[in-house]
Amino acid sequence: MRRLSFDIIFKFSFEIDTEYFIPSFPESKLTGTFDLASKLSVQRAMSSLPLIWKLKQLLNIGSEKKLKEAIRVVDNVVMEMIGQRRREIATTTTERLWLLTL
Repeated sequence: MRRLSFDIIFKFSFEIDTEYFIPSFPESKLTGTFDLASKLSVQRAMSSLPLIWKLKQLLNIGSEKKLKEAIRVVDNVVMEMIGQRRREIATTTTERLWLLTL
C-alpha cells in the first residue's frame, strides 16, 4: 500500500512515474526516507502524550531527530524537482499543468 501511495503522490504532484509500486523496483533513498517520515508523523499524531514528542523535538533526540532529518531530505529533493520544473517552464513554450504550479 505504501508503494502505491508514494507512486500516486509523485505521479500527480511532480508528473514523475516512479514505478515504485512494482515489487521488483528497488527502493531508493527518497522512498525509504519518505516512508520513515510518514511513519514517524503517524506515530507522533497517535501519541497519547504530546509532551513526550514535544520534549524530544526540543532536545532534538530520538524519533524527532530522525523525523527532522527525513523531512530535510524529502524537502531538498522536492525543492530540486520544483527548481528543475521552473527551469523547464522557462525554456519551453508548451504549457503543461503540474499540481505544484497551480
